[in-house]
Amino acid sequence: MREYLLWLAKVVTMVAIILFFVPLMLVFLLTAVSAGGADSLETNRKLVAVLRVDGMITDSKPVIESLYKQAQDDKVKGIVLRIDSPGGAVGPSQEIYNAVRKLKAKKPIVASLGTVAASGGFYAALGASKIYCQPGTITGSVGVIMQIPNVRKLSDMVGVEMVTVKSGALKDVGNAFREMAPEEREFLQNTIGVVHEEFVQAIVESRGIDRDQVVQIADGRVLVGSQALKLNLVDGYGDIYDAAREVFELRGEPLGPDEMPKLIHPDEKFESLRKILESALNLPAISLRRFVFDYSMY
Repeated sequence: MREYLLWLAKVVTMVAIILFFVPLMLVFLLTAVSAGGADSLETNRKLVAVLRVDGMITDSKPVIESLYKQAQDDKVKGIVLRIDSPGGAVGPSQEIYNAVRKLKAKKPIVASLGTVAASGGFYAALGASKIYCQPGTITGSVGVIMQIPNVRKLSDMVGVEMVTVKSGALKDVGNAFREMAPEEREFLQNTIGVVHEEFVQAIVESRGIDRDQVVQIADGRVLVGSQALKLNLVDGYGDIYDAAREVFELRGEPLGPDEMPKLIHPDEKFESLRKILESALNLPAISLRRFVFDYSMY
């Protein structure tokens, strides 16, 4: 029995080492290597941080934390906000926009639009010092959407009834088990109108375009980069390196023809693992969402 317990203790110890200490050591080593690389770059006066906004925008916290961290880093001369997003929830999109708009007073922030930067993705870019894209970048989609599923016919078919006790007439707006009343639809439409006007005003203030011109294209239509440039929604064509070079133009320290900015990607370490963990943790919350206002293409 004693030998069995000793054997079991060894197995448990080995499993603990494999599952805990080995990953911990890897993280420590990677961090040390990263720190060493950062130290070697301290004297590099051409350092630009690239921060990414990828996929649906549902949470602004990681982006905003990174923006503030890089804005406070004296080694970093500016920030490229690389956006590849079809949009997302209104609140987080507005939070990123406001943070970018505030922090660009501290150091240049240039938005670089990738394959798609539409609706909330475009909203986030509006706060930047300059906006770069490609002629074929999908952008625009200035609008607000809310979709509410209705299962009344299905519930009637299977004999399921939802009993609702509420404190006010509008407390269960979007109840999926009954038809929407006209006054409820009017209330939601008015609310969408308020949120839409905030988007329009952000374009007017950030891009200096006449409001009437903005309203004409603020019907949810998708634009390609070449159209956006003609409408003054972006400042020019360029990739991430062009956006980084613009950082130094804005600083009044233009790079020479043969000089290249040094790009760092501080958020990409362990990014895949972080996204997997976040998806797993957010799954219950996503499944419980009844309806949200979205700046989104979809």
